[in-house]
Amino acid sequence: MGLIINDGVRLPIVRFDELRFAAGTPYEVKLTAAPATGVRVFPPEVAATLKKALLDVVENGTGRRARGAVVGPDGEALPIGGKTGTGDDRAKRFVGDRLVSSTVLNRNAGLVFFIGERYFGTIIAHVKGPQAANYNFTSALPSQILKILGPALAPLFQRTDRYAADDYPRAEQAAVR
Repeated sequence: MGLIINDGVRLPIVRFDELRFAAGTPYEVKLTAAPATGVRVFPPEVAATLKKALLDVVENGTGRRARGAVVGPDGEALPIGGKTGTGDDRAKRFVGDRLVSSTVLNRNAGLVFFIGERYFGTIIAHVKGPQAANYNFTSALPSQILKILGPALAPLFQRTDRYAADDYPRAEQAAVR
């Protein structure tokens, strides 16, 4: 999702902006992250097509429960795109063409998503083992979880400090090798 929302550019992962050691002593050391440079992985036209398809999944498809989950500072719903998936994994045993046993191994449902121009993530529901036979959830579950988390996530999109979404460079502003 990061590649898609950055228009086909892979930006390096930066976990810290700054590290400071021994502050206020003669041994004080301050380390800051180098400016991020990106690498183009695929053309921006491909990213635009993927964004459109992923937005449609949430607007009209299997991820529609997540529609409108997060609002921006203006009170408008932020665009959310995603890809859903459900798995009912079983070990099946056949004699010839006839199924003689089916053992449930696990059940999974997932949503990989982006919100607006900067944020992306994954929500997975998983049940392991034979007890998975007692569950029949689909990818609607992680989509609903994102919807429920929306109010808790909203403050991230309301921030006006230096970590606000608008303060981060978009891929087209980053150097591309």
